[in-house]
Amino acid sequence: MNVVSRGIKNALRSPLRSGAIVLMLAVSIGLILSMLVARSGIDAQIKKDQAGTGITIRPAGIMDFSGGGTPLTSTQLATITKTDHIASTSATLSDQLGTTDTNLTSAIDFGSFGLRQQRFDSSSSTATSTSMTTPNTSPADSSTTRSARTPHITVSGTTDPNSISTDGSKLNITKGATIDGNSSDLIALVGSDLATKNSLSVGSTFTAYGSTITVKGIYNTGNKAQDSGIIMPLTTVQSLTSQTGSITSVNATVDSSSNVNSVVSALKTSLGSTADITSQAEQAATSVASLKSIASLALAGVIGATIAGAVIVLLAMIMVVRERRREIGVIKAIGGSSRKVIGQFVAEALTLTVIGSIIGLALGVAISGPMTTSLVSSSTSSSVTSTNGRPFGGPGGMFQGGFNQVNKNLTAVQSTLTPTIFVSAVGITLLIAIVGAAVPAWFISKIRPAEVLRTE
Repeated sequence: MNVVSRGIKNALRSPLRSGAIVLMLAVSIGLILSMLVARSGIDAQIKKDQAGTGITIRPAGIMDFSGGGTPLTSTQLATITKTDHIASTSATLSDQLGTTDTNLTSAIDFGSFGLRQQRFDSSSSTATSTSMTTPNTSPADSSTTRSARTPHITVSGTTDPNSISTDGSKLNITKGATIDGNSSDLIALVGSDLATKNSLSVGSTFTAYGSTITVKGIYNTGNKAQDSGIIMPLTTVQSLTSQTGSITSVNATVDSSSNVNSVVSALKTSLGSTADITSQAEQAATSVASLKSIASLALAGVIGATIAGAVIVLLAMIMVVRERRREIGVIKAIGGSSRKVIGQFVAEALTLTVIGSIIGLALGVAISGPMTTSLVSSSTSSSVTSTNGRPFGGPGGMFQGGFNQVNKNLTAVQSTLTPTIFVSAVGITLLIAIVGAAVPAWFISKIRPAEVLRTE
C-alpha cells in the first residue's frame, strides 16, 4: 500500500474523531469563505462611494422649510455651470402649498411629531399651544383644535425631475409621461399618494397659486413623503411664486472623481459665504467609515478562522502521532524512511482538510450572503450621514435624505463569490493543512525506532 492510500485509510480509522475534526474544520473554512466574500463586497462598495462625482450647492443656512438663508440666483447658477470640470447641473426651487393656495388636500396627516413642529406656526400658535400644554388634556379633547390644521403640500420646481428621486436614479413614472424641466408650461408630475387622495389622473387639472395646472404624469418612489408632493418645471414655480431666478438647490456632476475636491474649492471661492457646498464623497464619509470598520472585522475573521483551522489540524495530528508512536517506530525499524512516514501523515492531514474544505466551502457559499447582510445591517443603526443630494425641503425632506444615504451606501453592498475569492479560500485551506502537518512531521523525524521498541 503506497503512502497516499495509507494516509487516506488512516484518516478514516477513527470515524468519531475524524468526524469531529472535519466538522470543526468545515465551520472554520465556511467562516473564512463567507468573510472573504463580505470583505470583497464591502471593499467594492467603498471604492464606489469614494468615486462619487456629485456636488450639492444650497443657500447658506437653509434647513428644510424652517431655516434661514437667501435663495441662490440664476447668476450664481451660471457661475456654477461655467466652473471647470462641471459636466452637468440641475436646479430646484422648493415651495409649499397651503390650504389657501390650492384646491388639493394633503395626503399626509399630522402625527404627534408634526403637531409638535407646527406649534411654532404663528397662524395658529395660540390654539396649538393651548392644546399641547393644558394639563390633563387627552388626545380626544384636543382633536377639534388640531383637526383644523392640515399639512402643506411640497412643490418642487426643477430642471431635472429625475433629481427628485429617492436614490438619484430615473424617476419612476407609473402613469403618463415625465415633463420638460426647462419649460414654463403649467404642467406637473403628481406623487401617487397625493393623486389617490385627490382622485387625480393623467389629464386632470388642479389649482395652485391661482392658476390651473395640468397633470402630465403620476410618479411613485415608495416614499410617502415624496409621493405626497408635486414636481413642476423650475421656471413655472419661479413665476407662480413670484421668485424669478430663485433657486434653493443645485445638484452638479463633476466629470471625474479626481476633480471633485478642486471643483469644491473653486465653488467655495466663487460663491463665498452665500452657499453651503457638500460633495457626494463628504456625504458618504460616515457610512464609508462604517464599511471600513466592517471590512477590518471581516479580515480579522479570516485571520482568526485560518488560525483556528490550522490549530485544529495541528492538535489533531500531534495527538495522532503520539497515539501511533509505536507504529511509527516499527515502520522505521523494518526499513521505512522518515520521508515516507511523514508523507503518510501529511496525506492523512490533507484528507481530513479536504473533506472539511468541501463541506466548509459549501457552507460558506450558503451563508456568505446572510453573513454580509448581517455585518452591514449591524452598522446601520449607528451610522448617520448628511443628505444624499436632494434639496432640503423637497419631497422627502431633510431627515429622509440622511437615512436614504445610509441605506443606499450600506445596503448596496453585494455579496458575490468570484473565482478569485474561491481560489483564495482554497489556498488558505492548503495553508491550514501544511501548517497543521508541519509540526507533527518534525516530531515524526525525531522518533528513534530503538527507543520506541525498548520503552514500549
